[in-house]
Parts: sequence; structure tokens; C-alpha cells
Amino acid sequence: MRTRLFVCLLLAVCPIPARAAVIVIANYTPTDAEFTLVEVGGKPRTHTLPAYQVAPFVVAGPADLAATTAPGGAKQPLRVDPYHAYAFIPDRSGLRVELLELPGATPERDTRPELNAPDRKRVKIPVTLLVDDIDPRADALWHAETRKRFEAASGILEAQTGFRFEFAAYDTWKSDPKAKQVEAQRATLEGAVVVKPGALAIGFTNRKLDEGKNTPFGACAGRGAAHILVRESAPKNESERVEVLVRYLAVSLGAVGSPDPGSAMRPNLGDGQAGKRGFVVRLDPLNVLALNLWADQHRLGVKNPANLPEIERIRLVRVYTALLLASPGDATAADAVRELEKDAGKLPDLSAKKDPVRVDRTKRAAAIRAVILAVTERAKANAGDTALTGDTLTTELLRVAADAALKCEEPDRAAAFLLGIGVALDDSTALRDNPLTSAAVRDAESDAERKERLAVLGNPTLRHRRDLCKRFVQGCAAGELLTVVAAEGGAVGGGMLAMHRPAGFGFPGLAAEFAGITFARSLRADPTILTRIQGAFAVAELIPSPTGLRDGLGAENFDDEFGDTEDPRFTDTLTEIRKRIKALSVNIGK
Repeated sequence: MRTRLFVCLLLAVCPIPARAAVIVIANYTPTDAEFTLVEVGGKPRTHTLPAYQVAPFVVAGPADLAATTAPGGAKQPLRVDPYHAYAFIPDRSGLRVELLELPGATPERDTRPELNAPDRKRVKIPVTLLVDDIDPRADALWHAETRKRFEAASGILEAQTGFRFEFAAYDTWKSDPKAKQVEAQRATLEGAVVVKPGALAIGFTNRKLDEGKNTPFGACAGRGAAHILVRESAPKNESERVEVLVRYLAVSLGAVGSPDPGSAMRPNLGDGQAGKRGFVVRLDPLNVLALNLWADQHRLGVKNPANLPEIERIRLVRVYTALLLASPGDATAADAVRELEKDAGKLPDLSAKKDPVRVDRTKRAAAIRAVILAVTERAKANAGDTALTGDTLTTELLRVAADAALKCEEPDRAAAFLLGIGVALDDSTALRDNPLTSAAVRDAESDAERKERLAVLGNPTLRHRRDLCKRFVQGCAAGELLTVVAAEGGAVGGGMLAMHRPAGFGFPGLAAEFAGITFARSLRADPTILTRIQGAFAVAELIPSPTGLRDGLGAENFDDEFGDTEDPRFTDTLTEIRKRIKALSVNIGK
């Protein structure tokens, strides 16, 4: 198994100095990512992050992050703030760096050096490993097997979170032959095993439990729990058993569900990935950030949310809210926000999601898939001398998408249309690559189907520009999956990155993406818009006119003309864009 190799690499590239803050970086590329971090007034520090890994890196305050693993050498640096997460994403030039947007404003304290960060020593948690009374293995055998698995899982989490689970003892426990549910057997473990404060007991059970499609591999009551139950026979192989143990150990630290398809906190654990060659057992960057924040508080002796300093509460609420918005059906994320948020009224409003907890994800994925396939079939038929192009082609493809969405069940129609066109009319992998959106679209189109779609898609445009069409449908998808604040923040952040590329920063593209976000909100509020799209409408009215909006700005020109995103010249332009969007005739922004 390759787990230990990756743990050693991470411990080597993530040295923990005595006092510092933290940022989290994910490498979603198939090769090692080399980069530098330069703090204000400091010297460059070079790091290498292995492929598909996620790790915390210590900083004293805001820093410049520059990727050096790219054709042509180092890229333009990105300013990164403490207590945020970033990701290396593959693109045509090698890789790009993206901020994982957190809801709400960045605390002012996180934009300046951290002077009071705790000593970043390892937080030690003693662990007793137990098997139940019907385990058939000899003591020496189960001792060796569970200890090896535990050490692998503990090493992964130590490298990512700063918590060190340390072996303390072996023992046995008496499981309940009448308890057929995982949670019931966990309750038996809790009643049978007394655990000292700050310690943890992991009970492996060989009892036959009621099997079902969604039967979990184990159970843990959540952050601060003293007991973890793990089904010993359920995972398919030892690699999966390690990942299962990583999941429940992380839950005991405060991790919650994530849509990241490579995270041990993903919904479909046990999907066969862990047994594949080269798979890296890991958490997702937002959970890694949350657990590093909790580790800092443990170092200071603060474990109860009621005693958290306000700045720490704000940081954690932002991270957990981002995870909740990415997986609105995940109860653990909602519980984490409620536990931390003094005012329950500040919980994100998810009512527009049509009771997200009850969304049938399989049916929704099928509805999105139906829209994408309908667009592909219409594009395939668009050939010959009469082939549609440009805005006319976009009109027809949106009409077909609306027709397919209207054939879906009512709760899934808006999401099917918005996410379906987000995939179908875009030739990039923006939704598939973004860990906050990938879970919603990953089952909607296979690699072979994507290849077929791109071969026949043609050149759909909005206001005669291909880029504006792509930005609009990306905004539609983001508007469906995220809050308006998070989606618009992500659009602005993406635009800031673009200024370091040949195309530069453009307000027309930002306006198109904002229009897509607004359109998504309006469609959820007024489903009859789909019928209008299905009929006759002016496709150019989906986005505002780009006339007078600056385009193709490089970093130097942007600084001269607009300063930064807080500059009145920039915010005034956003106000003008929103006015233009509100004036559009397809009943958006009203």
C-alpha cells in the first residue's frame, strides 16, 4: 500500500514552525506541483505538493503563491490570505491556482500578519483498539492488522490536520447480537467501553448488521466523540478499510460531508477508488482547513464552541457554511454551523433548493444527463449548408435544453436546465474540476460522451462572443449550486486570475457570469421562464451589452485603472453591471 509514502512526503514538505497561521493547498493535477510562498518582507520558500494531495502550509500572514511547475517557469503570483484554501487545477498551460470561495467577507485580521497564532505542536489523542467478542482472529493477528491500519490512517490525518492519534492499548468489547443497525451497535460500544477524557476508543465489529444500499461502514457521534464503531467485514479491501478509518477519525475531529470525489468525506465511500493504483487517501481542502482551525484551538485548551474567540468562530462558520452550500443535504455540516452560530437566523437560506435534504441525487443526476444528451443530439443534427451558428445556435440549443428539462419531474427541472447547460454549452472542465461543483455533475456525462459532444457542439455564442456564452452558462451552474455571494465572489476571483493570462481580465465576461447567476435565482423563483426559453425569446437579452465595459486588462493596466476589488472604481463598475442585468427583458434581476 502506498499510503505511508505520501504521508512521509507531506511531512517533509510541510515543516511546522513554532508560531504561525495556516493556509491549505490542494493539488488536483496528475503531477507534483512545485510552488513558492513569499510572505511580505520574507524570502521565497519552495514547496512540492504530490499529485492529488491536500496539505496545510504555515504562513505568518498574507503571502504570494507562485506555481513553478508550468511551461515557461514561474507564473504570476497570487496573493493568499491565512485561514483560506486554494487549489491547483489543471489547465492548458499546465496548472492554475484557484481560491476556494468562502461565504461572507474575509475578516480584516486575516489580511495582515498573524501575531498570536498558537504553537503548532502536534495535538495527541490516545487511542485504544478493540475487537468485539465474536471476532474469529487470534490476538496476534487482529493486533497486527488493526494496528497497521490505524497507523496508516493516523499518519494521513497527522500530515493534514496536526492531530496525532497515538496507540495506547488493545482490548475487547461485548457487542449486542440483537443490534442490527450501525448506530445501535455504536450505542452498545459506548455503554460497554469507558474512555478517559481526551482519549478515543475504536471498536471493530464482526456482527452481521442489516445491509442496505446506504448502510454506513461505521458510526461516530461527531466532533469530540470518544467512541468510533467500524464494521470490520464491510469494506472490500485493506485500502478501503484505511479510508473508512480516516473518515471516522476525521469525523471525531469535526469533519463533515464533502462533494469532493476524492475525499474520504465523499458520500459514496466504498466506491472502489481506494483500491485503484495511485489513489491517494485524503480529506478535501475545506475539511482540512476546518480541522487545522480546531487543532489550533486544542493547542490553546479550547474545545467547547461556546468558549471560542469570535474570530475563530467566524473562520469556522465560513468554512462549514461553504461545505453546507456544496452539499446542502448533509446534516453534519448543518449541525456544525448551528453549533457554532449563535444566531440561528444567520444560517444560509436554502429554501430555494426545494428542501435540499430530500433531493433524490440519482434522479437529479439523470435529469441533468437528459438535458446534456438532448443538447448533444441537436448539435449532432446541426450540419450541412443550413447549420446554425453563433447566437442562433445558442438559441436553438437552449430551446432544446428547456424542452428536455420540462419533461423532468418538477423539483428537478430548474437544476436540470441550469446544470445541464452549464456542462453542455461549455467546452471547458470548469464544473468537473471544481471540488465545490464536481459532485453535482460528475455522473451526468462520461468521458466518451463529453468527447462526442465537443466534436459536434459547434460555436454557440452570446452577443456574438463564444467566451460570453461560456461564462453565462458557468454562472447558471454556480447560481444553482452556491449562494449569490459565493457565486459572484468566485466569478470575481476567477477574473482576477485571468488578468495574469493572455486574455486578461474582462468586465464583459464578468457581466455574463453575473447574469447567469441572477438568471439561476430567477428561474428557481419563476419556473415559467423555462417555457419562455422553450418558445420564442431573444437570446442576446440573457446577458447585458458589453459596450463600454473594459476588456483584456493585464495586471498592470488593471492596477492603474481599477486598483483592486475594494476600489470604488471597481465596485462602481459592478454596480453598473448589476443595473444592466436588472434591465434585461427575460425577467431576471427583478
